[in-house]
Amino acid sequence: HNGDEMEFVTDFLWRTALGLRINAQGKANVIHSIDWIKIDGDQLVPKDGYYDVRITAELWETHFFDHVSLKVVDRPNDIEVMVDERFYLPAPEQRLHPMRALHPVARAIDQDRNDVTKRIREKDGTYADTFSLTSYQGLAHDHYLEVEIGETPDNEEIFLVADGWVYPTDSSINVAISQGKKAPPHGIHLQIPDGSGGWKTVKKDIGFPAGKTKTVLINLSDLPTETVPNRVRLATNMEIYWDRIRWGVAAPDVQLKTTDLLPDVAELRYRGFSELHRPGRFSPELPDYQNIASTTPQWIDLVGYYTRFGEVNELVEEIDDRYVIMNAGDELLFTFKAPPPPPEGWERDFVLVGDGWVKDGDYNTGHSETVIPLPYHGMTDYTENPGRLEEDLVYKKHKEDWARYHTRYITPRLLRTALRFDQ
Repeated sequence: HNGDEMEFVTDFLWRTALGLRINAQGKANVIHSIDWIKIDGDQLVPKDGYYDVRITAELWETHFFDHVSLKVVDRPNDIEVMVDERFYLPAPEQRLHPMRALHPVARAIDQDRNDVTKRIREKDGTYADTFSLTSYQGLAHDHYLEVEIGETPDNEEIFLVADGWVYPTDSSINVAISQGKKAPPHGIHLQIPDGSGGWKTVKKDIGFPAGKTKTVLINLSDLPTETVPNRVRLATNMEIYWDRIRWGVAAPDVQLKTTDLLPDVAELRYRGFSELHRPGRFSPELPDYQNIASTTPQWIDLVGYYTRFGEVNELVEEIDDRYVIMNAGDELLFTFKAPPPPPEGWERDFVLVGDGWVKDGDYNTGHSETVIPLPYHGMTDYTENPGRLEEDLVYKKHKEDWARYHTRYITPRLLRTALRFDQ
């Protein structure tokens, strides 16, 4: 809640997918469970002394929320705090990156030598989209953004700070690509001039924005060069659309004041599905919280036991494999008691801290028709066929939760019989 209404910020738990064939590579194994997203200070404003945060399930997915908390970050007003919101394996360390003196880059051109500086100057929804696409969603032809950074200070740690979004492939597309002759999608290659008129890759496949409206941090001070290069290329064959690119000076010694808040209220309830809007052809599809498009099922729900509606604080306070099992159309509502405002000369931002997993219903995602097998920390393989619920390790460890919390049994029957007259 931004003081006036509920405002969409970004995707949450996007990068903790279960059973997903990532970029047509590898098996559908379990990946990490931690996800941090930054919330700017003007996006979250206290209402009656509490911060109000909602997590809505809009897509063909089942979510497992083991932990949710809010990190309040107070900083001097000449410092900005960033979070690296990349999808990358292994996952980048989730931590705060204080920076001073964030600057726009001097110039940017694309692979066809078009000047796209204006497109990436401001975070305004005007994206660098001047590349050609293939017949597969999420897979483009090879392209790059060449960025002229400008003059940077010596003996400082410099980061490229890139805001953008990715139009992803999905499991079925990745399987199709793996069976054909097209090169699979790959993340960003960081390239620098090689000294002879060409370019060389110094960081290969370093990931991509983890969904919509994300920030990618790229360290430019750990490259095999004596100084920070004045020009770099961000090369990929994925549909990555950059909105704003800046560079900043790391300020690791700045003292931040952080406060970790557990929710006073954590409630699961049914809401329905938001209206979706896409401002432009190459803009992300954004949910409008103020308008509900439908309250009836929209997806072929994964079959199994979900968490009943009501209070769920006990399930999200600790990382303990006791989690909220959330279906499409559900909403998690959190309120956090706001601490006193920061002192004069300081400003406040936030990080929403989550731990859990998401599994989509794509036919080629591992075990995409059922809630089970249930994920847990330390699980390394999500390819084994599930047995009965009573045989599942998480169920056996926390059996009482299926008597107290996970009592809502869901099947896709309502969606599949929606047009029948005899139901």
